Parts: sequence; structure tokens; C-alpha cells
Amino acid sequence: MGTHIWGYWDCPYCGTKGIRGDNKKCPHCGIQIPPDTKYYVKEGVREVVEESKLDDDAHWICEYCDTQNQAWANYCFNCGSPRSDAKRDYFGNRLNGNTPQQPLPPVAGETGTNAAAPKSPFKKLIKLLIIPLIAVLLIWIFLPVTRTATVTGFEWERTIAIEEFTNVSENGWSLPQNAHLHETRQEIKSYRQELDHYETRTRKVSKQVQDGYDVSYRDLGNGQFEEIRTPRYRTEYETETYKEPVYRSVPVYATKYYYDVDKWVKAGSAVSSGADKSPYWRDTGLKTNVSSPAYGDRREGGRTEKYYAVIAAKNGKEYRTERNFTEWQALSEGDKIKYRTSRFSDKPLDDF
Repeated sequence: MGTHIWGYWDCPYCGTKGIRGDNKKCPHCGIQIPPDTKYYVKEGVREVVEESKLDDDAHWICEYCDTQNQAWANYCFNCGSPRSDAKRDYFGNRLNGNTPQQPLPPVAGETGTNAAAPKSPFKKLIKLLIIPLIAVLLIWIFLPVTRTATVTGFEWERTIAIEEFTNVSENGWSLPQNAHLHETRQEIKSYRQELDHYETRTRKVSKQVQDGYDVSYRDLGNGQFEEIRTPRYRTEYETETYKEPVYRSVPVYATKYYYDVDKWVKAGSAVSSGADKSPYWRDTGLKTNVSSPAYGDRREGGRTEKYYAVIAAKNGKEYRTERNFTEWQALSEGDKIKYRTSRFSDKPLDDF
């Protein structure tokens, strides 16, 4: 057992104050301590319970005369009723046989009367739910939604890249095949960090120093309180020296190649577009493959194509939304189509 101190109670009948907890009757009017009377810690008074009277168990309340009785008493000292008939203890807990189902009683502060008010489970639930609720709200706000619009027109665009065969001067850390090497140089490719030396520096560091105790009291429900001493700390700062490594950047050299190479490079593009449903590829007059090309020869490169449905949204504005060729080709003016947009807008998202 830890240190116990005596608690006190006030007589609700004659008004006598500060009756020590080991007195079960009011010394002024003789009334038995009522069952709903709670003990408290008297400010500025600390009477330590002698070892022979130390007790950790709460009183039980007589079912017939409401007298508070020590946990070890098998019969009520006031009316003689058996403890087995008792239904509750000092804390109001139901008794299971002769054993109180006693939770941890509340803790009273050094200057409090009994204990701090218990925290509301509703407030705790709100704290547990507030972050998930905010997360759900943000997801709801930013999650795309699907809307329906009417098709009012069509647009398309097809592009053919034009490439020209030419000689290009380049350089790099490797030499391509068929390249004509002009020269090589030893150049800095990267840097590595190497330890150079250590420098002595100072810094402020904090440490926790015990600065007494905070005292609180746990109501034992029998006229005694358990004294709980919690160490209290303060933060102090001191200066310490330390060695800080200093690094230098060391260049890493490698062979760099300077060369000419014959290759196809982009020289332009041939674009065709329209606001109808008759897409076509622009005639470039060029081949896609040229064998044994000479400088200045041109060919068709890669092809790209995009197709859009023009839609009338509920807000009265027209937008265009990209579709693949098969879906675009199957659409007609007046069709209803679904598209994705943000929750507070009718403009299609650019993710099609």
C-alpha cells in the first residue's frame, strides 16, 4: 500500500464540518453517515493514516439502514443485517456476492474537494470521429461526379510527323553505332562527397530536471485517500560541444564523346482537322520507309489522332470531351452521353 491520508465528511443534518473519515457517526448530533455522503480532502490538512488502519477496500452500504460498513465486516454494525444482502458499495457499484465490482475511483487534486468531473464519453466520441468526418467531407468535395449532356457537334484532329534525314552533331558518355567520332575529352560526369575534416561546434541541448512532485488523491471509499505523488520536471538548457564532419565535393571524370551521326529528326508536321464526322489524313506525298536515305530526304513519322464530342451542359455552356475513335464514330447529334466533372462544375475533366 502507498501512503494513505484521512478524508473528511460533512454532516448533512446538523451542518458539522470536517468530520474525519474514521468516524462513522457525527460527533455533534450522533447521526450515522448517510450513504450518499462523499469524503473529501481538506485543503491544507494532511493526516497520515497509521499503518494499523490502512485499508484499500470501499465501504458497503447496508440494504436496510443505509449504514456504511467496512469491507471486512460481515454484518452491519448498526442493525446487524448480513453483508450478503447488500446491493451496492460506496461508489454505487453493484455487489457480486461479497466482492464489490469497484472501478478505479476518481482522483482528486491537492486542493480539490473530491475529484475532477469525469470526461464525457460523447465528447470523446466526437474527437474520435472529427478527423474521419473531415476526411470523408474532403473526399466527397473533390471526388469527380458523372453528369449527362447532349451531343451538339463533333471535332477531330489528325497529325502526321514529318522527319528529315540529316547529319547531327552530338555528344554523350557513350558512342552510338554509325557515329563519326571527332574527339574525346575527360570531363566531370558527377561529384562524390569525401570527408575533409571535422569542425568543433557548440549547441544548446535541453534536459529534464525533476522539480518536485504533483500530489493528487484517490478516493478509496472508506474515509481514506491514497496519496499519489507524480514527479514534476522542468526543462533546463546547457551548451555542449560536438564534432561536425565537413565534406568536400570531389569531381568524378569520365570520357565524353563528340561525334556526328546520320539520323532522322523531326522537321515539321502535317495537320488536318475539322468540325464534322469525316476525318482524313493529310496527303504529304511522302513515304513511311526510305531505304538508303540521302541528306535532305523526308518521310512520314508517327501519327496521332484526337476526337471530341461537343456537348451542351446543364449550365447552358458548350464543352468538348475527348472520346476514342470507336465511341466517337458511333455518336450522333442529340445523343445523351455521360461525362466526368468536378462536383461544383459542369466542365469535363481532362482525363478521357
